[in-house]
Amino acid sequence: MVDESIRQIDRLARSLPGIPIHTESHYRLAYAYDATGLRGECGGVAFPGNLSDLRRLVREAGARGIPLFPRGAGSGFTGGSIPLRGGLVVSGEKLDRIRYFDRDREIVSVECGVVNHALQDFLEPLGFFYPPDPASLKFSTIGGNIAENAGGPKAFKYGVTRRYVRSITWVEAGGDLIETAPEGVTSLLVGAEGTLGVIYSATLSVLPLPEAFKTALLAVDGDERAVTEAVSFISSGFCPSVLEYIDSKTMRCVAEYRDLGILDATRSYLFVEVDGSPEGVCEEFRLLEDLCRSRNIRLITARDASERELLWEVRRSVSPSLARRGVTKVNEDVSLPLGRLAETVAFVHRLAGELALDCYIFGHCGDGNLHINIMTDRRNRDEMERVERFVRDLFERVTASGGTLSGEHGIGLTKSEFLGMIFSPSERVLQRRIKEALDPRGILNPGKYFMVGQ
Repeated sequence: MVDESIRQIDRLARSLPGIPIHTESHYRLAYAYDATGLRGECGGVAFPGNLSDLRRLVREAGARGIPLFPRGAGSGFTGGSIPLRGGLVVSGEKLDRIRYFDRDREIVSVECGVVNHALQDFLEPLGFFYPPDPASLKFSTIGGNIAENAGGPKAFKYGVTRRYVRSITWVEAGGDLIETAPEGVTSLLVGAEGTLGVIYSATLSVLPLPEAFKTALLAVDGDERAVTEAVSFISSGFCPSVLEYIDSKTMRCVAEYRDLGILDATRSYLFVEVDGSPEGVCEEFRLLEDLCRSRNIRLITARDASERELLWEVRRSVSPSLARRGVTKVNEDVSLPLGRLAETVAFVHRLAGELALDCYIFGHCGDGNLHINIMTDRRNRDEMERVERFVRDLFERVTASGGTLSGEHGIGLTKSEFLGMIFSPSERVLQRRIKEALDPRGILNPGKYFMVGQ
């Protein structure tokens, strides 16, 4: 089947001179994966360099019935961009231009392949920033962020990607161009994982850089207590821009990865940042100091910009430090009501112990988003069976607690079988009707999300 797909894509390439389309084995291998480590079936990779290329590619592939798999940086943790059935990957990496910036309207327009961090670097000298900043910001693209509705540490105060999308320019399955504000049909593209349209560019809201910052780590005895204290801080009126949780086991892993200096790696930590006007930051931070004093929580405060960067490096070191603990990382990003976080942390550690799994928890506890990581080895069949049981039990617990399967990583392939836990049969039928209306031939990222169960 893949061989026939390759031949079909080669014929497509000959009909589209000027658009690089590759079916060589090294391209098909490299683009068959994403960050999950799962391997799909890739028949070829296309690199459109402008809007005209993208429209021609989608129109001609659609006419030939060739399935298309839009791809940003391939940094997703659910297999959302993995090609299936020998389909054609549509890479956005050449669509990496910042089109314009309008200071007065506080907007920026970018092509889908612009890397999040590159956008931040562009905006900072101009006195602005783009709030959604996922941990993958140094390599994930804006198109991928929109497809997954990415969040990040600042989501507690500033919200996720959807809040900042002013308009999207996208190509529908027949090759027609649509450019509208995020209302009606266009709003469906945010978080749809490339199943409804191929994003070319987006106009995004940006914000003036805060005048002041205050950053700190809070050392807390006990994993559940750390999450409980975070929720109580919010209930007390504390409103930081960042409120992150790092459990004690994860912090020990970070300590092995880098020198933590005065930090006690046996404790759990909350990573906190406050931003805004100098007066507002001082007032907010005084509240934090009072809360920590009354609860006997150690507060480690950055005294200047260099120390602030050091504390951020501790947070950014979590993912690379975990990568040293296992061949395969199973990363689930469940989202829960704040009042259910502590009991879920306790449940996860208990379940991992029962199943003899190496488990680490961190995440954006301010908005209820926990990243639960099992470090394992996909080649170990017995252990992977226990991992599969862990994931199912976790999702059952989370959904029974009023939570969701994902906070920002999407559904992709890895969570598709669990959609019945959060959607009724009638809701799934409605989703499939939306997919059929926008992509009647089913060529856009087939086998993902909307198409599951057909």
